[in-house]
Amino acid sequence: MAHANQLGPETWWKDAGLRRLYLVLPIVILSSSYQGFDGMIMNGLQLLPSWQEEFDHPRGPLLGLLASIQTVGAMLALPSIGWLADKIGRRRSIVFGAAWTLVGAALQGSAVHLAAFIIARFLIGFGLAYTVVASPVLLSELALAKHRGTILAYFPATWYTGAIIAAWVTYGTQFIQNSWSWRIPSLLQAFPAIIQITLIWFVPESPRWLIAKGRGAEAREFLIKYHANGDENSPIVETEYTQIKEAILQDAQWKKQSSYLDLVRTKPNRRRLIIVTFCGLFLEISGNGLVQYYLHAVLNSIGITETVEQTTINGCLSIYNFLVAIGASFLVDRVGRRKLFIASTSGMLLAFILWTTFAALYTTHGTQNFAYGVLVCIFLSNGAYSLGWTPLWAYPAELLPFEVRARGVTYMTGVMHAFGFFSAFVNPIGLGNIGWKYYLAYVVYTFLELCAVWYFFVETKGYTLEEIASIFETPGLTWKQRRNLKGPVSYRDINDAEESGDGEKKAEITDVKEL
Repeated sequence: MAHANQLGPETWWKDAGLRRLYLVLPIVILSSSYQGFDGMIMNGLQLLPSWQEEFDHPRGPLLGLLASIQTVGAMLALPSIGWLADKIGRRRSIVFGAAWTLVGAALQGSAVHLAAFIIARFLIGFGLAYTVVASPVLLSELALAKHRGTILAYFPATWYTGAIIAAWVTYGTQFIQNSWSWRIPSLLQAFPAIIQITLIWFVPESPRWLIAKGRGAEAREFLIKYHANGDENSPIVETEYTQIKEAILQDAQWKKQSSYLDLVRTKPNRRRLIIVTFCGLFLEISGNGLVQYYLHAVLNSIGITETVEQTTINGCLSIYNFLVAIGASFLVDRVGRRKLFIASTSGMLLAFILWTTFAALYTTHGTQNFAYGVLVCIFLSNGAYSLGWTPLWAYPAELLPFEVRARGVTYMTGVMHAFGFFSAFVNPIGLGNIGWKYYLAYVVYTFLELCAVWYFFVETKGYTLEEIASIFETPGLTWKQRRNLKGPVSYRDINDAEESGDGEKKAEITDVKEL
């Protein structure tokens, strides 16, 4: 039987079935975009005088609660997301989450008391958790195998499209001299939710879910219509159908036999868990939250206080992050994961050293040039984050074997939300109490982060998901040897080397085979 990755056209736009399928997938990808809108909206609202006046200029712990309560909602949703997606289907799970987001956006846009605004933020976080987990699952199960990686790479990148819209909407509404300047952006969060609730029914349901629910005929119809372009005799239909059934049986067996304790039962899994934990931590606490939630406070501290200036900077920063993340996504398979992680974290460390220095000099001398230095460092640190951490959000899933992959990713998401809450809550307190000296904590932290990345993070470039297991399960290797392992060389490479007589390449292949 042919491997699924070898079947189907290379260029999807030349295939009518795939065109019909892929042109409706943006409805699913929209989940990431309006998560980005929500992630940037609190930043944008703080820049608006009308919002500050409406809620009596919140500071310190109260401001931290406003920024972090969204993650509390997401954490409470997390345990039931997988169960619901398996129970009612991927599409209905997205609708469920979008409905809660819609309710939260309506409440946020109409809030007249701070308590209502906080409850709205909680409900939005609760709903978004369902959409941003169910959506990539649906994407991965709808896409043709050879296109799956590319389609999934679009998902994190579109976070910034929502952030860009949020930033520039608040730039435009700043000129409204009443509460509608912040109510309009808040209510706009409901718009993508309405789009998803209305249009998601044009997106097919996952064939994997259909087969799991005993609706194999519908799943086969999907494969024929979209993956085989209506050809019932196409080899891809039987190949994919058989592989899906086998995977479901294996998955059901592991669900009965396995538990979260499997993440720590064996040495290989404990090695994986170290990296997965660091990923959950570093994705949320790498200084990116300072700008995502508290750009208003940072800019005020360097004398950039005009609303027009702050909203312009906010909008330009979102576009800049988007361009860097898109560019970096093309480097993942060229440069490799480990090199991108090291370059990204090193860049953040350098940016924070310079940021702290310029902030201290501005506080001492009050010279505007030092304020511009801080501004440049804000762009440098965000660009460095977008270079590695944004396009490599799925790296932990690559490290985990099939039997613990779902639980491992759920664990990592829990770590992200827990530390995301901590970071969002603590940042305004630190900035308010010690000013620029608070950045020193990020210098030390980012240095420790770089040490952890350099020592523990391994390279997965050139490996299939199954072959990655050899990095962690080969006994007797040090961390240095594990992180320096190269991806297996294909048989075609071996044949090419033998035919060309390339001694250097032969030696390299021999080393890999012996390893």
